[in-house]
Amino acid sequence: MWSGRPLLLIFGTGDQADQMSHEGNRVFVTGSADLGRLLPNREALHRLQVSASPLKPSDLPDLSPYPVVVNMITEAEHSAKVLANVRTMLRGYRGRVVNPPHAVLSSTRDQVAQRLSGTEGLIVPPVVRLQGSEAESAVKAIAKAGIGSPIILRKAGTHTGETVALQNSVDEAVATMESGQIYFATQFVDFASGDGLYRKYRLWFIGARAVLRHMYVSDHWNVHSKDRARFMGPRPDLVAEERALIGQTEPFTEQIRQTLSEVRRRMPLDFFGLDFGIMQDGKLVFFEANATMSFFPLWRDDDPQFEYLKQVVPPAQAAFMQLVGVSGPAVGSPRANVRV
Repeated sequence: MWSGRPLLLIFGTGDQADQMSHEGNRVFVTGSADLGRLLPNREALHRLQVSASPLKPSDLPDLSPYPVVVNMITEAEHSAKVLANVRTMLRGYRGRVVNPPHAVLSSTRDQVAQRLSGTEGLIVPPVVRLQGSEAESAVKAIAKAGIGSPIILRKAGTHTGETVALQNSVDEAVATMESGQIYFATQFVDFASGDGLYRKYRLWFIGARAVLRHMYVSDHWNVHSKDRARFMGPRPDLVAEERALIGQTEPFTEQIRQTLSEVRRRMPLDFFGLDFGIMQDGKLVFFEANATMSFFPLWRDDDPQFEYLKQVVPPAQAAFMQLVGVSGPAVGSPRANVRV
């Protein structure tokens, strides 16, 4: 556990979504992992901001005072140069590195899909990386990957579904791509439940533990946080469904737990989020897995009907404190824990 020496969190300035801002004495970083908010304020936390600029020998910090370094730079698409600098800084470091740069760089959508392909009980739709300026090559790459219509097309390095569209044909998908942009094409899998609604689950793996963060429900396949207020809020039955799931000591079947355990085994990250759906036959359909996913905020403060989500914080806090070697008063509630 915590030795009394400070803990170092490393942040970066990779793309516009990975920037540091200040408000008084508080520091905010967007586009990076936000699990640092789980650590008690009383702990000695030091922060190091790393840019993509070439490093000079005088730029290399002395990391020897830190028994644990936590890499919070999580966006693999836009932070390659920043992560390369972090790797340089870590040469010769003898402490423990949480989410090392090489693990983050291997968490792009196409690499993770390849890594998880073949997992029993998990449907992993094929994913291929495309260059927007190369239409003919894109058509061939989609065909080689075995991706048929409809196709999910998204810009690389984007999250929250802002650049996601469902295309009805390969030609339609290729025609929408902008020159100079990198895209991912993914086979669409209809994961609607028996009632015709779409449920998206997010599980956070933190060290050896797993915590269920949410179950969003929508009337549209592209399920995201906005659906909590838009669609779930006016539906007390759906709110009650998520509340009951979060409140269970074991929310998933043995079959699903075994699949989740294999996902944990295959992923090299020390902490990461997993988004997935559950098919009607009980199999999981994979959406994405990376450490860039948000843990906070859990819901809008002006909508108190979702306050039950507070239950996910204690087990997540206990898991993260254990992972980084910090002792404290946090006690993990059995609720929202997932045994894997």
